[in-house]
Amino acid sequence: MLLGFDKKLAKGHTPQIVLFTIKFKRQKLSMKPHSQDPTFIKIKDTVINLAKHNQVFYGWRISQIDSRSIQDLFLCNNKLQLHSYQNRDVQEKIYNIDVYTRSQNPVVMGNSSYILDPNISFEDQINRAISNALQATNKPWDLPQPETEKSKQVITFDPQIKENINAAHQKLIGQASTKVATIKEVKVNSAELYTKMQTTFFETSTGIIGEEEQSDIYFEIALEKLPLPNTQEVLQSKTAIGIEDADLPGFIDEVVSETLYLDKAALPKTNNNATVMINAKYIAKIVNTLISQIHASNEYNKTPFLPVGSKIYNGDKNSSSDHLKVTLDPTLPVMTASCAFTPEGLIPKRAVVIDNDVVCEQIVTNRMAQYLNKKRNPIAGNMVVALGSKSKEELLESMPECIDVISFSSLRADTFTLTWSSEIKLAKLYRYGKLMGMIKGGVVSGSIKDNFTNFCFSNKEKRFNDISRYSYNSKGYVGPDAMLIKNGIKVAGE
Repeated sequence: MLLGFDKKLAKGHTPQIVLFTIKFKRQKLSMKPHSQDPTFIKIKDTVINLAKHNQVFYGWRISQIDSRSIQDLFLCNNKLQLHSYQNRDVQEKIYNIDVYTRSQNPVVMGNSSYILDPNISFEDQINRAISNALQATNKPWDLPQPETEKSKQVITFDPQIKENINAAHQKLIGQASTKVATIKEVKVNSAELYTKMQTTFFETSTGIIGEEEQSDIYFEIALEKLPLPNTQEVLQSKTAIGIEDADLPGFIDEVVSETLYLDKAALPKTNNNATVMINAKYIAKIVNTLISQIHASNEYNKTPFLPVGSKIYNGDKNSSSDHLKVTLDPTLPVMTASCAFTPEGLIPKRAVVIDNDVVCEQIVTNRMAQYLNKKRNPIAGNMVVALGSKSKEELLESMPECIDVISFSSLRADTFTLTWSSEIKLAKLYRYGKLMGMIKGGVVSGSIKDNFTNFCFSNKEKRFNDISRYSYNSKGYVGPDAMLIKNGIKVAGE
């Protein structure tokens, strides 16, 4: 685990230290990019010297993060133009160390992370990190060694942002402003654009060296329907890696559509056997929750897990249902879960993890392989889900009644019970493909294992990057743009 600063630090807000796991992307087996950085060299020399004289100091990992971020906050003037009233351009450099200790008899292992202040003695700070690590009493494991296989070059940034972040930021502003100027039936109250380019370099005591370059875009916009005054405002946000991925004009169109329908929506009827359709964002959430149970750490921690060979559904499979196939791929360009190294420093593997509704691989880290006496299997990457055979429109036309969810308030999925629920923020009600009205409110809940007994995917592909401030929660998805769920759904309404 690494310590890092919340994104709000770069945006001029109060700094908050958060715990996260770095996904190291586009790493190279070379230290040249930062080998001349005097602070990094000083930290490394201090660590090596301390390790020589401290018997409990077992291993280390040093990281250097260099980033530049640009943020604009906007209001909309009378000419329907976005006007920036606040701009920040922040450059920062962060040094971080992870230390690993082995002590006591029988031997236990601990680890601790520490953000280093260049203005304070590195030796004192590293000793504090060692003291913190000694408080942990984990079963020992051997840190990974460098592999003979070379890591693949993976592009996880937009070349336009890397080449000139200011020009890229202005291009995004231009796209958003041009679209906003065409809006007639809603009022834009405010907007925010945040563009970031970050390089992370790391080196470990075992000799693993890597580097990543990653771009990050965050955009949010608040609208309300005309005429004013209005009591309902729609606020939506989008994360992306690149300008094309962000598609700000298309995103603004979606938010405008949601705003126009908002006052026409009503509560859904209560139904214990409902049919719903969800989009790529929520498919990614559900599939990712399912995949969480194929990690060997679940088996070791004695929490619910799906062993190899197990089915992903409960009971009998409906003969008309599609079948789930999921591949994890770490090599897809400009995708948030692509990586050249796993968080442990291993070369990630591409693999089909679920095929024909059956689990066919278990994700086994270096540490879990030693704990469970298994062969390590460092599968990682973006979720690639096989498409269905029908269009979204054909799926809607096939159902007597279906709730097509445009957005949930906040879909929560339980990785233990494999259940999920959320309030409906906005949805459309269809009967045999005909729009009958809009829905807002009410709670949808589902059982993932029941959902996969009877479902259909659309045949149109959608790419989706969910960039979390906690990197281990980020998801990359390539798959159907819609999923029709015909079993295991309850709706609580009027």
